[in-house]
Amino acid sequence: MSVYRVKAEPGVEPHKWKIEKFAEISGDEKFVRHVTELSTILSATLIEGQQRDDVKTAIMTVLSDGLMPAFAELEKIRASDGKPMPIMDQRELYHDFYRKLWKAYKDLTQRAADAAGFKIGFLFKVDKDFAKGLKEFQTNYPGVRSELGKGLAEIRDQWQNEFAKFRNTFLEHQDSDQKQFAKFYQLPYAESLFDTVWNTIVDLIALLFESKLPYGTKLALPDLKKNSKWPNRYVFDVPALRNFEHP
Repeated sequence: MSVYRVKAEPGVEPHKWKIEKFAEISGDEKFVRHVTELSTILSATLIEGQQRDDVKTAIMTVLSDGLMPAFAELEKIRASDGKPMPIMDQRELYHDFYRKLWKAYKDLTQRAADAAGFKIGFLFKVDKDFAKGLKEFQTNYPGVRSELGKGLAEIRDQWQNEFAKFRNTFLEHQDSDQKQFAKFYQLPYAESLFDTVWNTIVDLIALLFESKLPYGTKLALPDLKKNSKWPNRYVFDVPALRNFEHP
């Protein structure tokens, strides 16, 4: 299956815009569906007009210029796994994958947040500056769930700092011992990190958007016991209406 996009043409009626094949990636891939769902959440927020259009474009750029290219590289790694290949060529597959995955996470996600009015650059700074930046973030955006701060600290400790070190000190500058990054050249770790990164991107942006929802509306995970076929990652939750009964 393929992913298509419509190329907007100024002065031309929308139904005449050209449809282009964008990638040989199924729109049913979980990361594609969940990133796309962010546009649905955006539509429910108080972000409006040109800013909403800019944010939506930024979200889709995370997908089209970051996660999809990274996924395409991951598929190449999958296809090569267990097959004879020069070590240099195999390493380059992993390097291309991690460069694109880091771009999706650090650069493009930060731009999407910025378009929505949130400054999250502190997330990618050293520990001292992260702590200072987090306090400023919580002061500037009191509507964002306070527990996000703890979550971001855990993300840094669990995988982000190591990923950043691999990308910055070894991948880009060859300024460290490759042996300490051996797991980065193993398919199971690449698979796991891809899932971790795209899920982090979705949850982070969703929580930022949540603070822009109409008063009293929150995001929640669906109760799959009640609705096992619910297709989306989130549901809109209005606590005041939870016990509302139809007449």
